[in-house]
Parts: sequence; structure tokens; C-alpha cells
Amino acid sequence: MAYVKSKEKDDPILKMNPANMKIEGNKAYKRKDYITAARLYTMAEGDYPENVTLISNRSVCWLKMGEGDKALRDAQICRALRRDWPKACFREGVIMLWSFCLQDYEKACDAFLDGLKLDPGNTEIENALREAFRSLEISHSVKKGH
Repeated sequence: MAYVKSKEKDDPILKMNPANMKIEGNKAYKRKDYITAARLYTMAEGDYPENVTLISNRSVCWLKMGEGDKALRDAQICRALRRDWPKACFREGVIMLWSFCLQDYEKACDAFLDGLKLDPGNTEIENALREAFRSLEISHSVKKGH
């Protein structure tokens, strides 16, 4: 136990302040080190539990690592904390659309529609909504045997 505690004291990440954790998390994300990025966002969130940017960023990391359930949980936390934030709707929709284990196109469309209500001119959400509708149409035609 003493060995573990001494190793923890040597961990440079534990010596960072939350603002630097977020910056380093962003750097880790850019190098596609999603595990480190998620860890840094989680640690920074400890000091700022309602910082939706940290939770949203971690959500993307989970998605990139194939952890759709964790990604969705974080996206839903963002939506609960900031009901007026279009990006939270976008994140949830993207996860429902592109997460292999979830692929709920109808819920993706709902999330994107909610985002567009909050930000009608957002072309990123609009394009994602179109893709979700296409995916929904394809999945319905496959189920019908067309």
C-alpha cells in the first residue's frame, strides 16, 4: 500500500490544477490518447462537477473508445445540467447515431431536433439530422425487406 501511495505522489497528473488537466486532456485527445484524455477530464471534473465541457469532452473520448453506454451517460448528464445547450443535444444524437452498440436512429433524430430548436442555424446539427433520417429510412426498409 505504501508503494502505491508513493507512486501516486510521483504522478505528474495529480500535481496539475484542473485548468491544466483540461488543457492536457485536450492535447491527449488530439494525439488520440483517449484513455488519458478521459482520465484528465474526469480528474478536472472533480473540482468542477457541473462543468459540462469536461463531461462533453469525456463523452467523445468514450465514444472513440467504443464505450457507447458511458458516452451516452455523459451526454445525458450534459443535457440534464444544461438544457439550453445545443451541443449537448448534438453529442447525444451523435452517440445514438454512430455508436455501434446503440444505433437508435429515432432517438438520434429526436436529439438533433432538440438541438435545432435551440440553435436553428446550426448546420452541423442539421447535417447530422439528415444523416440520422437517412439511417432511419434505411433501417426501416431493411426491416421491411425492401
